[in-house]
Amino acid sequence: MVRVIPGVEIEVVKEIIPPAAYPSGVVALVGTSEKGSVLTATHVSSWKEFTEIFGSSTGYTVTREAKQCFQNGVFEVVVTRIAGRGGKEAALTLKDAKKVSTVELKARSIGEDGNKIKAKIEKGESENTVTLLITDGEVIEVLDNLVMDQKSERYLIDYVNQNSKLVMAEDLKSSTVFPDKNPALVEDVLKGGKEPGMPAKEDYEAALEKLESEAEVDMVCACDVSDPSIHSYVEAHCKNMSNEAMGRIGIGAVGKGEAVGEIIKRTEKLSSDRFVLVAPYGVAGAVAGLISQLSYFESPTYKALSGVSELERAYSPSELRQLLNTGILPLQAQRGRGIIVVKGITTSKEQINVMRTADQAVRMVKAIGEQFIGTLNSPTGRSALREKLTELMIRMEKEGAIVPSADLTEPAFVVDVYCSELDFAQGIVRVDLAVRPVRAIDYIYATVVVQA
Repeated sequence: MVRVIPGVEIEVVKEIIPPAAYPSGVVALVGTSEKGSVLTATHVSSWKEFTEIFGSSTGYTVTREAKQCFQNGVFEVVVTRIAGRGGKEAALTLKDAKKVSTVELKARSIGEDGNKIKAKIEKGESENTVTLLITDGEVIEVLDNLVMDQKSERYLIDYVNQNSKLVMAEDLKSSTVFPDKNPALVEDVLKGGKEPGMPAKEDYEAALEKLESEAEVDMVCACDVSDPSIHSYVEAHCKNMSNEAMGRIGIGAVGKGEAVGEIIKRTEKLSSDRFVLVAPYGVAGAVAGLISQLSYFESPTYKALSGVSELERAYSPSELRQLLNTGILPLQAQRGRGIIVVKGITTSKEQINVMRTADQAVRMVKAIGEQFIGTLNSPTGRSALREKLTELMIRMEKEGAIVPSADLTEPAFVVDVYCSELDFAQGIVRVDLAVRPVRAIDYIYATVVVQA
């Protein structure tokens, strides 16, 4: 703006500051649990919180893996519960003063655990109201001054659905007029809860689709599943999300009692930078938890697991070599160290920490680039973008995530930001970025000279 009256005009320009990146080490778990919402991605940050939402019975797949994850230091898991076909919620029909069905209470979770829920209707403290008491033996809920009047703030159906963690309520549209429409005094248990069958492949596919909107996830585990076809679904999901700058690594388990000869055949069809196959059976959750609590550039090789007292089986040195040569991540009990990851690799034999470092770089570059969308495509703007990317790379180098070449002739990273005349006309800026992730020391070859 051109000033007419003499004075000073000041323009404040805010520096572009990249947002904090999503934390690395968030594990997504897909499997069965005794309770909780089905096909809903739920963030959980402690074992106590997990048991409150999904239950503590280790007879379910997610529960076993989640416990191992938390024992090994994961700070957050994203749980997507799945259930097979044929399950049913326990329910109880409440009758009104005219003995007409007025309300149906239904357990929030499918399965036989809903049959443990007791419901009791008592007189409310206010006139023409009722109190609903609900318990599953552990949690007690008291919902007071409820009425079967849709115009009231204490309308039983809405109030129960908004405040109860155990049951949902449905209005059965009784023709009785309020206040006789209120449930009559009664005490009874919910009945008819039935466990579903085993989840099908379609259930896992649906759960993985739900995880597509969870941008912070960087590991995905199909709990206690050894089916190669489901492993391929997880790997495809991780690869597709990586194409969207949300890099992920899938983690799967071998079968219970599976022979080494059968295990090594698995990577003939599933050799990927995006999938880790853990052997022996029963420790995939512990490995996911261990990887999650390490810095993204640290290797799980020779790191000890917590919460695992024994392995399903011990592998001989020759069997370990076979597993490693085919891209399997094996565990071994080693004196003085405990139960350790022998070598942290994917099924393509790439180091896990290399993939996680690359994923972290991609996430951060995307976060920085998004801050420049809509700014001017000028030499100054491109220079600012280059500076921010260089700052990021310098920080990663100082952390030890990226390193120069061993002979120090090549830098840890190279950044170039540019555009052609055609790019300029189309609003395009191009970034060329090369990084050299640090690699773990897997082998030490020593030469000992014995002198006379």
